[in-house]
Amino acid sequence: MNLVSVVIPAYNEEENIPFLEKEINEALNGLPYRFEFLIIDNCSTDRTGQLVKEICGRDNRWKYLRLSRNFTAEMSMTAGYRYASGDAIIVLYSDLQDPPSAIPLLLEKWREGYDVVYGVRTTRPGEPAWRNFAVKIAYRLIQWASDVSIPVNAGDFRLITRQVRDAFLECGEVNRYLRGLISWLGFKQAGVPYERKPRKAGKSKAPFWYLLVFVFNAVTSFSLKPLRIFTMMGFILLGVTSLAFIFYLWLTIQGTPPPGIPTVILLILAAIGLNSLGIGILGEYVGRTYSEVKRRPLFIVHEAVNIDIQPR
Repeated sequence: MNLVSVVIPAYNEEENIPFLEKEINEALNGLPYRFEFLIIDNCSTDRTGQLVKEICGRDNRWKYLRLSRNFTAEMSMTAGYRYASGDAIIVLYSDLQDPPSAIPLLLEKWREGYDVVYGVRTTRPGEPAWRNFAVKIAYRLIQWASDVSIPVNAGDFRLITRQVRDAFLECGEVNRYLRGLISWLGFKQAGVPYERKPRKAGKSKAPFWYLLVFVFNAVTSFSLKPLRIFTMMGFILLGVTSLAFIFYLWLTIQGTPPPGIPTVILLILAAIGLNSLGIGILGEYVGRTYSEVKRRPLFIVHEAVNIDIQPR
C-alpha cells in the first residue's frame, strides 16, 4: 500500500490545530493509502507546538519538526519535502483554507499517472475584494514575467511524486519561489479545480506588503524581464532625447529657441528617478547572487517528534 505524506506548514495556528486533526481524519479515513502527517512549525510563539506534540503522542502517523526561527513558508515546505517519506507528497496549509476534503481529488489524478497535481482555486471566499483583485493581478504578472509556464490561480496546495521531490532537492538556491520551481522541473503536470475556504480561526500571516514582496521574489527568481525592460526604456529615452535635440536645434535656427530651463529640470529629474529604480532592481539581482554564494543552510531543525532527525 502506497505511503502518502501530508506536509503541513504552521506558524501561530493554535486555534486551527484541533480543526486540522478532525478534518484530516474525516477526509482521509477509509482511503486505500497509508498516511503520515508532517507538521513544520516555523518557530511559533503560541501553543501550536504543544498541541501538535499532543497529537503525535496519541497517533504516531503525526510527526513534528520545529525550526530554530521563522525561515519563511517557502523553507517550511522545503523542510517538509526533504523529510517526507511518502511515494506522494502533498502540501496542505494549517489554516485549512485549502480543505483536506480536496486531497482525494489530487490522489485520483496521481493514480491517472500525473507526477505533479496542483490545486486551482476557483473562488477565494472570506477575503476582502481588494485582496482578491490584487492576488489575481499578482498571479498574472508573475505568469507574464516568468520564463517558465506557471499556472494561474495555483497555490502551494499540490501533490508531487517522490521522483519530483528528489529532483526538487537537487535545487539548492536560497531565493526560492516553490510554485515556479516545481513548474520548472517539468514532469507530467495537471490541475484540479477546488473551492478555497475561509480561515477556520486566527488571522492571515500574509499582509499586503507580503504580497508585494512575494510578487517581486517570484518575478526575480524566474525572469530577467525587469532588467530587459530598463534596457528598452534606456533606448527609448535615448531616442526621445535625440528627437528633442533635433527639435530644439531647429527652433534655434529659426530664431525662436525655447526657454528650456523647466524642460531640462524635468528631464534631469526623470532620468535620476529612472536610474535609481533601475539600479535598485539591478541591486536586487546582485543581492540575490550574494545570498546564493554564501551557501548557508536553507533551514535549521531545532526539535523533532516521531521522526529520526538529530536536533541542533
